Amino acid sequence: MSQQNPLLTIPSPQEGPDLEPAETTALTVLNPDSRPALSPLELERLTNTLLKNVAESSRRVYQTDSYQFFKWLAQNRLDLAYVEYAHLSEYRAYLGGRYQKPTATRKLVVMRRLLEVAVLLKLRPDNPATALKGYGSAANETTHRALTKKEANELLAAIDQTSAKGKRDYALFLLLLRTGIRRAEAAGLTVGDLSTEGGYHIATIRHGKGDKRRIVKLPQPVREAIERYLAATGQRQGGPQTPLFARFTKGDKPKTAGLDGRDIERIVEGYAARCGLDRLTPHGLRASFVTLALENGARLQQVQYAAGHADPRTTERYQKRKLNLQDNAVDYLDLG
Repeated sequence: MSQQNPLLTIPSPQEGPDLEPAETTALTVLNPDSRPALSPLELERLTNTLLKNVAESSRRVYQTDSYQFFKWLAQNRLDLAYVEYAHLSEYRAYLGGRYQKPTATRKLVVMRRLLEVAVLLKLRPDNPATALKGYGSAANETTHRALTKKEANELLAAIDQTSAKGKRDYALFLLLLRTGIRRAEAAGLTVGDLSTEGGYHIATIRHGKGDKRRIVKLPQPVREAIERYLAATGQRQGGPQTPLFARFTKGDKPKTAGLDGRDIERIVEGYAARCGLDRLTPHGLRASFVTLALENGARLQQVQYAAGHADPRTTERYQKRKLNLQDNAVDYLDLG
């Protein structure tokens, strides 16, 4: 016979795109057979242990997704210590019905990671999520939209560069389109991350996905756009730790604080809506880089390294227009 445990208070993280406004929510958790529920301190220890092993750029996302999983468990009168495969299948179905595949997949991964850490901390004996399937993807392709060269140029042309903020937006868009870096990587750049190596302009990504460090070559137009933006804002005067892409006041003055990933998402979606480019996201600009680079003759391995993919199969998933009848593999074989 199930017994009601004391209220478990789970403080939410800062407001995010997938949550209601930040608040402290009191949730009642029931556990089978009167076994003790995980205490708030144990849940906090679990979450903190997970976040310590996640790249700094991903921590807020992991915190938000962890909170959502805890909240779902509590609302369904379940406890993380005793949740079973059937329960997790319900959570998988809940995510799949509410979010697009990339977001649902990310939240599913965070849930799996939470349970892995719970096992390591001996908060539960096993991880029933290991047998849980993902959502798959039609034609083994990313769902993000990729721009054509014409669309990319139209998007850049729509940015008014007469203001300092416009110069920032143009430099940001050109950087994302011409290098394929992730929005979190762009948000994490500082003025000191710009340098030269062997006579080439580069940006150092200090905390990429998986907390990996890598170097990105900056094409000349990208470097020039960044220099025009820096000259208009005086960002260099703040020192090497100054965020490269600053937030702005209504008076077109840069703030001390830099953009975060959500800011970049809003900026991209705003310009995309203005240009009639539906479903375009910062990750869509990354897909555009991969697709256009491969279409223009770059080798898969080159694009893989530039994009920071550990597996070339991931890079291939981002190549959107794989069927090219004008320049097709069959044209390279002649048996006559």
